[in-house]
Amino acid sequence: MEYSARSQTEFQTFFREWLIQLELYLNQLLNLLRSPDDQQDEPNHKQLIRRVMAHYHDYFLAKARVSSRNVFLVLSPPWFSPYERIFLWVAGFKPGLSLCIAKTCGLELTSDQAERIERLMVETKEDESAIAERLVRLEQQVLAPTILALTRMGGREVNGMIDDADAAVDGLAKGMEFLVGLADYLREKTVAKVVEILTTAQTVMFLAAMIQFQLRVRRWGQLRETEIHRDANNNPL
Repeated sequence: MEYSARSQTEFQTFFREWLIQLELYLNQLLNLLRSPDDQQDEPNHKQLIRRVMAHYHDYFLAKARVSSRNVFLVLSPPWFSPYERIFLWVAGFKPGLSLCIAKTCGLELTSDQAERIERLMVETKEDESAIAERLVRLEQQVLAPTILALTRMGGREVNGMIDDADAAVDGLAKGMEFLVGLADYLREKTVAKVVEILTTAQTVMFLAAMIQFQLRVRRWGQLRETEIHRDANNNPL
């Protein structure tokens, strides 16, 4: 318990600092979009893109460390508001969301780019379905039989059944840790493939839109939390 609490505190500190840097990167991306898109800026654009991608990679690495200690913490992260948690799919945004953003953020795609994005969307949906199916199988194979046995025993400890329940939860945690890692890999891979399809200038616009969406969801969640607390204080029981 103490170890999990420390992991949570450490990650919350990391996440808070990570978000501050993410906003700085967003401002840099928006500044590039406002400046003339000449060929001379290309190296600077690419360098900023690499830094943003590396920043997201750092987030996934930090989350993986927390997941290895307590995967259930990242599945229902207390550092997110209830509104933010609505968007969670296996401890993060659905990989296909980045493709939806690429299609709707105002990019002028060529016919070839549009076709490649559509193909990637089909592939990503298939990968998402495969992970979802593995999640269902994991819950059925690891947890359900033990819970059913405990129910039949009426909660009594018979023949080490309670120990079996603990083992089942440990098995579920290991399986979930693997699936969270798989989902995070798909999230990173999908964004990387979108970047491969887009030009440098398009990638700047895409990354700016993706970050704006993420920060907007967070701000809406925080605003909603503030409103709930204010209403609770104004209407005490």
